[in-house]
Amino acid sequence: MRFLSKTAAGGVAIAVAMSFASVATSSAAGARGVRCVGTADYCAATVGIAHGAANRRVTVNLTDADLKLVKVTVRPAASKGAFRISRASYRLGGSQYRFTLNAVRANPRGARIILIFSTGGSVGRTGPSAPRGVQSATAEFSVGAGMKVSIVGGGGGTSLCTNDETNTSFITTGKDDRRSFGFDAKNSGSCYFDLSWSQFKVRVEDPSGKLIGAGTMFLGQQYVFGDYAVSCEYGAWAGVSCSKGQGQTLKITRP
Repeated sequence: MRFLSKTAAGGVAIAVAMSFASVATSSAAGARGVRCVGTADYCAATVGIAHGAANRRVTVNLTDADLKLVKVTVRPAASKGAFRISRASYRLGGSQYRFTLNAVRANPRGARIILIFSTGGSVGRTGPSAPRGVQSATAEFSVGAGMKVSIVGGGGGTSLCTNDETNTSFITTGKDDRRSFGFDAKNSGSCYFDLSWSQFKVRVEDPSGKLIGAGTMFLGQQYVFGDYAVSCEYGAWAGVSCSKGQGQTLKITRP
């Protein structure tokens, strides 16, 4: 069995993704089994997320029992932050990778995630650079001056493997008010093998206390040892709108 260096695995991952991006795609309605296409050293599996998915169990049949997940990419890029992979595990001696997939309904036709497996990969948050600890993003509010804005994260099944979610409120100045929001990602117990994420409820009220608008921001991982992404797509927005800005920034505006 040939083991790849971290650098080599990354290069192979890109090549495999380009070669097999259109192969072995499961429909949004949901084939449960997906074939990983490649060799005994690396393979790629593609899973469709067009028009969403709700707690879909997906089983990837790997080309070798020594392969580990090393990278997850999404096409188109606009679907980054619009899916989540959870409850992942290796089965049948490592020859299968099973997980639960959730994706928002706004994902366009042809949207898909590409899972890349290689020998020498990592499992869970074992690497020295694995994401953990305090994670944050920025919300930029352009809703006028004198408005009361509240940001409340976590609670009631709206978070997983997090502590100290942001819970704050402030009065806007009308000059693109920026506020950080986030949490402390857990990394112990069952959270060692699960992803961290939280939803943040946003409310905008006028000086009299009348509700002007509301919605839900999302910050979290899309797979266990992946990066953190922000999104406006995990809840409806009314009265105000939300869009993705540069980096880890969401923009909330009033029509």
